[in-house]
Amino acid sequence: MNILFLIGGAVFLGTLSGKVFQRFKIPQVVGYIILGLLIGKSFLHIFEGEIVESLQPLVNFTLGIIGCVIGSELKGSVFKKYGSSIYTMLFAEGILAFLFVTIFVTLMTHKLYLGLILGAIASATDPASTISVLWEFKAKGALTRTLTSIIALDDGLALVLYGLVSVFSKSMILKQSFSWWEGLGVPLLEILECLCLGIISALFVVKVLKHIKEEALAISFILGVICAGVGVSMYFHLDLILSSMAFGATMANIIPKVSEKIFGTIKEMTTSLYILFFVAIGAQLDIHTFLNITLLGIVVVYLIARSGGKILGAMLGGVIAKAKKKVTQYTGLCLFTQGGVAMGLALSISHNLSQTGAEGQEVGLLIINVVAATTFIVQLVGPPFVKYGITKADEIGRNVTKEDIINSLQVSDVMNKEFTAIQENTTLHDIIEIVKKGEAINYPVVDKDFKFHGIITMKELKDALFENELENFILAGDIAVPTRFVLSPEQPLSKAFEAFNNRSLEFLPVIESEKPNRVVGIIENRNLSDEINKRMLSQHRDGE
Repeated sequence: MNILFLIGGAVFLGTLSGKVFQRFKIPQVVGYIILGLLIGKSFLHIFEGEIVESLQPLVNFTLGIIGCVIGSELKGSVFKKYGSSIYTMLFAEGILAFLFVTIFVTLMTHKLYLGLILGAIASATDPASTISVLWEFKAKGALTRTLTSIIALDDGLALVLYGLVSVFSKSMILKQSFSWWEGLGVPLLEILECLCLGIISALFVVKVLKHIKEEALAISFILGVICAGVGVSMYFHLDLILSSMAFGATMANIIPKVSEKIFGTIKEMTTSLYILFFVAIGAQLDIHTFLNITLLGIVVVYLIARSGGKILGAMLGGVIAKAKKKVTQYTGLCLFTQGGVAMGLALSISHNLSQTGAEGQEVGLLIINVVAATTFIVQLVGPPFVKYGITKADEIGRNVTKEDIINSLQVSDVMNKEFTAIQENTTLHDIIEIVKKGEAINYPVVDKDFKFHGIITMKELKDALFENELENFILAGDIAVPTRFVLSPEQPLSKAFEAFNNRSLEFLPVIESEKPNRVVGIIENRNLSDEINKRMLSQHRDGE
């Protein structure tokens, strides 16, 4: 079947399934994964094998974009404000998950090296699924910032733990001595290389952006650099998420305003890639791995131990660091997801152990199956827990833009109902007295039934003042300017902005729908922008 047709179908059906799950208040990412599960190797076998493999470049590119956007949240101001709690909770949840899984898997299987390997893998958290939920529900606040920072740094901690235990486990199987360089030095060197690649790429981009004025061209250039960075990471066998995070973090701290706007646009542009990414993840999950009773027992132990370690570790870290109560309570619940990093580590250790003989091959295959099965479960249950955490912390809908605020309001929500209207038979002399006592610069002119006749602005008033000897004869109706564009209270507020921007208007009367031409409010351009900014500031402050 034509691969472009399959990609288009996957994105189309993924969008629909995401919306269906959203209607039931379940994160859309679960819908994407479920669709992948149905059309992948578990059931219909449509989206598997060579098709999924051919999508790998797109999957890696999407991971690179996700890494960059996550990194762009790691601003120096955030770490200055929450630094101690972030690091304390990171190490506490990561180490406790590692210890819990190591201990309980070892007690069950009587194989210490298996417990150590699975423990190291358990410390990793999937950034893609977690960040997808945070984006979908526009979360902002202390919990969201803590989560974003922890999942950005989790990969580094997992790599260090993995480097230690993989070499140690291999030594146990082969009865060899342990090498500190291979166990600790190699993973630390890889982390350093990832950071250097990301930082150097970002510095290059910042220099070039000084000479690019068009936003569309700048976005295209940055996407090209992200793609190239992913390619370089893969060529040198580096963690592409870590290098991408370093790229995003560097840009966010050097040119914060520019990077925030650019990465926000990139995030909106690449929605179809995110959908395809999660459908592909679901397609690679195999539900049949649960049929093995021994494997199922290890999976259950792994899930309970990992979840307990994440929850208790985050709570312990929060208490030690004196973090906010909501951060301490809900961070662990939002760290269940497990994805590409865990699978990558599982494949890596499986490849290494396969060279040690029959026992190593058996252990390697078991690790892949356990990680695949647990990934399948937590990718489904993890996003709802993230949503539950940010809901309880009251951080949903806090990361709003000006457009979000505008689209959520009607004209009636912001119109000024306490306005001064001038009767059409009011003389110029009396109009001047009204203007002196008031603060408005635009006045609707109405008849005795409050029906709209026109508006008087400072310009019309200034022109009328030249006729001093006629100030008792000139009436409001004589100098009022009719306007063809009016609003009704039920209209979306975006109509007001459209009128102000496209028609160069500064003042709009609001006319009641049920009683035509009756003025019930006014909207002034100068006050409207202030009102939207106040609402944005209020939302952001509430999310602190």
